[in-house]
Amino acid sequence: MAFVCYKKYSHTYLRFFPWLLLYTFVTEIAATFMWERFEGNVVLYNIYNIVFFLYFYFVFYKHTKSIRDRNLILIATAIFLVSCVANLGFSSFLENPQLLAYITGACMLIFCIILYFVGILYTPRVLKIKTELLFWVSIGLLLFYVGYIPIKITRHFFTEIDNSYHILRSVHRILVLIMNACFIIGFLWTRRK
Repeated sequence: MAFVCYKKYSHTYLRFFPWLLLYTFVTEIAATFMWERFEGNVVLYNIYNIVFFLYFYFVFYKHTKSIRDRNLILIATAIFLVSCVANLGFSSFLENPQLLAYITGACMLIFCIILYFVGILYTPRVLKIKTELLFWVSIGLLLFYVGYIPIKITRHFFTEIDNSYHILRSVHRILVLIMNACFIIGFLWTRRK
């Protein structure tokens, strides 16, 4: 759907979004292969998370016209990068999920989304916001990360797979479906400006 509707948003900073979605798909396939072959795939997700968060910080930075918001997004990006480096001090990038970096990245992304929403409230764009892809992407990401951060923290500390783990996995999948449904709505409803 992202590539089919590409002309609607090819002039925006979301023009790289379909490639990020393709990268997500390739990462999932490669991670499954690595898990089956080597019983370890964490490094793929650690790299993916850095690319993913930095891309969206870039999009929100470029989208806003407010100098204050741009500076706040730069600070959020710096906080994320510092957390990535700090995480290396107590957790192997090749062998362990980078929980501190992930949680910090997700929180900074939520912060950027809130800045975006607050910014559009004070403009005439708020009346036509449902036709902007960034709005739907932001809704999807916000719903996903608000729901998934607690799951990520909880799952990190599970030592055995039991019924609670499977429930959290099911909720995770539902959050992914909701996020992707928001993306699809955005692709379908987006109007070229």
